Amino acid sequence: MACLMAHTNAQPIRKSLYGNPPLPRPSLGWRSECISAPSVKSAKSVVPPSLVSAICHLLRIPFRFAPRSASFNAPSSILIIKPCCLGDVLMATPVIAALRQAFPRTRIDFAVGDWSRAMVENNPHLDGLVDCGPVGSGSHYSWREYLDLVRRIRAGRYQACFVLDRSPLISLLPYLGGIPQRVGLDSQGRGFSLTVGVPVASLKHEAELYLDTVRAVGIEVKDPRLEFYPTEEDRRHIAEMLRAAPRAPLVVIHPAGGSNPGMTLSAKRWPPQRFAALADRLIEEGVAQVCLVGGPEDGPIAAAIKDGMKQEPCDLTGQLAFGQLGALLERSDLFIGHDTGAMHLAVAVGAPVVAIFGPSDPRTYGPYGENSVVLWHDVGCNPCLLHGRWDATCSRFRCIEAVTVEEVWQAAITSL
Repeated sequence: MACLMAHTNAQPIRKSLYGNPPLPRPSLGWRSECISAPSVKSAKSVVPPSLVSAICHLLRIPFRFAPRSASFNAPSSILIIKPCCLGDVLMATPVIAALRQAFPRTRIDFAVGDWSRAMVENNPHLDGLVDCGPVGSGSHYSWREYLDLVRRIRAGRYQACFVLDRSPLISLLPYLGGIPQRVGLDSQGRGFSLTVGVPVASLKHEAELYLDTVRAVGIEVKDPRLEFYPTEEDRRHIAEMLRAAPRAPLVVIHPAGGSNPGMTLSAKRWPPQRFAALADRLIEEGVAQVCLVGGPEDGPIAAAIKDGMKQEPCDLTGQLAFGQLGALLERSDLFIGHDTGAMHLAVAVGAPVVAIFGPSDPRTYGPYGENSVVLWHDVGCNPCLLHGRWDATCSRFRCIEAVTVEEVWQAAITSL
């Protein structure tokens, strides 16, 4: 079934493919194609979200009487807080660039956890990083670890802070850290301790939502884009690896993803046998050379793809650090994958992207770049991954299955 070309509400997704889902095909069913049935594991919230919001609205009351400046004063030091995760931290990089452009002589630091540190570690617009430890990274942490982070923030003596997180505990950090100007997201009252809260209401791309915090204090945003900077060592490493590669367009396929601290959502993943069929066709028709990438834990998925192929792809699964992956994507002619940090990394280094979406909303989490195509079908129950929460009652992932090999093939050859 042919797909319709349409723009989404999120402006940076310039090209998107939409259409009604094709009729189910038993031979392409999930159970016959996947290594195992997809699952989701996430850290359970002790307090219901509605109760959290109610408590936050009550806590807002004393902050209403606190003295506030009528305008945003140019600071000599700024802290940006976004502890996790890979894609979210990359979507925060336009904020880093906008603040650096507005305040070229200001010290700008970024508070981030170990899991996502590599996404901003080599960013030239930053002066330093603050280690968040486990705080805000989806895993459990103690009050001692939280207060240790408060002390690290207080030691920085920052004059302004931008909080790009919806958690009330994360939004509270700059207040406890003694930062006078606190700008950030205010989702359902959870930014009660901020001096400038940006409401999280309308459907908007996550990167644009983060940029709204900058706009809220009168800073102009020009030509925003995701940014990632591989080191020269990373680039030399990839250049050496590709020295003997065939002279053909390079298509990088990332077939896994959906894993972050505190959550594993394999429902985001397209079936391995479809990736196998796609990769075979790209190689057999002489369109491109194919390289599989992923983390060390993604080996079984890469093995399932290769087992289903007639041709032999390059397999770098588990062999690349994040900086090296960025350098590889920088040299690639096309990236194909899901709603993952790797997809946002490809956008950040300027690679054309074909993104396959299912449970998450591409208008919010899609590729924030000009040269990208999103494949997504409305099957009646998606998107169901909203604000980091998942509908655990879903047992049949029709949304990701609705995207066919032919659709991805057409998007690929159009993008090359």
